[in-house]
Amino acid sequence: MNKFCVLILSLFTLAIAHNITKTEVFVIHVNPTLFNWTYEENPDQFVYQPSLMHSPDLPSWINYYYSNRHHTGYLYGVPPDNLHTDVHIEIVGLNRQNYETRHHILTIHINEKPYPAKSEVHLKIDNLNVEDMFDHERVERLKNVFRRSLWRESGKDMHMTFLASAVQLGARLPPNPDEGEGVVVRIGSRVHLSNELIKLQKEVKPLWKHKTCPRDFKRTTVERFFRDAGFALDWCAFRLIEDSSSALGHHYSSTEKLEKLSNLEANNHWRAFSIDDLPERSYSHEFAVTILLPLFLFTALTMMLSFILCFHHEAISRDFANHTPTHEAIHPYASLSRTSHSLKSYSTACLSPELVSRSHTESPSLGPRGMHCRPSPPPYVRPKFKPDL
Repeated sequence: MNKFCVLILSLFTLAIAHNITKTEVFVIHVNPTLFNWTYEENPDQFVYQPSLMHSPDLPSWINYYYSNRHHTGYLYGVPPDNLHTDVHIEIVGLNRQNYETRHHILTIHINEKPYPAKSEVHLKIDNLNVEDMFDHERVERLKNVFRRSLWRESGKDMHMTFLASAVQLGARLPPNPDEGEGVVVRIGSRVHLSNELIKLQKEVKPLWKHKTCPRDFKRTTVERFFRDAGFALDWCAFRLIEDSSSALGHHYSSTEKLEKLSNLEANNHWRAFSIDDLPERSYSHEFAVTILLPLFLFTALTMMLSFILCFHHEAISRDFANHTPTHEAIHPYASLSRTSHSLKSYSTACLSPELVSRSHTESPSLGPRGMHCRPSPPPYVRPKFKPDL
C-alpha cells in the first residue's frame, strides 16, 4: 500500500513538473493562481520569494524577476549541460491584504537537448528590458529576422541560448527611466554561420574598439530589418560564436563569468560555515608600520639634531676663545672701567668754575674743543629797595 502511494505521488509530481531542456532558455510564470489565490486588481497585493529547497537562495543558473507591468514573477535561466537531477524550488507567497502566507513546491525536470547549438549570435538590444523577452511573439519576431534575411539555414532548430539583463552584466542604467535598460540575448542553432552573418561581423568589427554605441546608431546595411521588427541593436556588442567555444573577449568577461557560474550543479547547496572556517588575520605588520616605524624615525631624527647642536656649540666656543685678547680675557671689565673714568673727568671739567672763567677770557668756546658743557648761571644779586618819599 505504501509503495502504491509513493508511486501515485511520484506520478503526480511528474505530471505537474515543468519540463525544460538543457542549454536552452526557459521561463516559468509565478502568479496568484499557483497558490489558489484570486487577483483583485491590486498590483502590490502579492509578494513572492523563491529559493532552492532547503537553501536560502536560488541556484546560480536560475534568475527571478518580478514584473510590475504584468504583476507576475518570472523564473528564467539556462540549465547547464552537466546537470542530471531534478530541481525543487520552494516559492513562498505573501498576501499583503490579509498577511496570509502560503508556499508551493515547484519541480523542474531537466531533459537532454538532442541537437545542442554549435553556432550562436550574440546581441545586445538597447530598447528592451528582460521582461520584454518573456513575450513569445516578440522572441519569434527576432528569430524571423534571422530566418528570412540573415540565417535562413537555421530556421528549423533556432532557439535562444542565453538571456540576461544588460544591467546585470555591468551596463549602466539609461538617463531616461522610460527607456529600456537593455537585454543581452544569444540565438543559437546547430548549423554553421551564414555568409551574411560573417559579412555583417566584418562590417561592424571596427566598432569593437568602442565600449558601447549610441542608441540612435544606424550605420549598418541590415539595420532596417531589426528596426522594422522593433529592435534597436548595439552594434558594438555584436559577435558571432562558432562551435560555442570561442571567447567573446575581455569586453564581455562578465558574461563569461555568469556562464561559468551556471555550470555549478544544483546539488551543490549552500552550507553554513563555522567560526573555524574563518581566516585568521595577523596585525603585526600593521602595528609595525603604524607605531614602530614612526617611533624609530622620531628617535633617529632626535639624535641627529642633538649631535648637530652639540657640535655647533663647541665650534662657537672655540671661535670666541681664538679672537679674544689675553688681557681682555683676564680682565673683562678693564675697558668698561676706563670708559667710566673718562666720563667722570669730562663731567668734572665741565662743572669746574675756574675752567669756565678761563674759557671766557681765552676762547669764546665754553670748554675744550669738542666738549659742549653747559655754562654756569650768573650770580644772584639782591635788588635794593628805595624808601618811599
